[in-house]
Amino acid sequence: MLAQFRTPGGTYGAVAAKAENVPACGAKDPQVLAGVLWKSGGGSWYLLAAGSRGTASISATGGVKGSAQGNLLAVKAEQGAQAGLKGTLVDGRAVSGLR
Repeated sequence: MLAQFRTPGGTYGAVAAKAENVPACGAKDPQVLAGVLWKSGGGSWYLLAAGSRGTASISATGGVKGSAQGNLLAVKAEQGAQAGLKGTLVDGRAVSGLR
């Protein structure tokens, strides 16, 4: 499993997370949540996170705090911040962020 972040129109992606031999790697239950710190053109830092289509909500804890309904999260952050990601699937199950 390899999660990449690509800016709109960007040619290359930055690796946000990768994992081997986890349930998210298989076709049976492919539920994925990953995030990355991103610096905007204006110099501000953000935590950007995304979950699979079945993600109902995402929350960030630790050095970055915030939450959003749905499978996308964008939260203002500090350079070098560390965040834990947790998601809730539409069926109520929990999913954690890949590292």
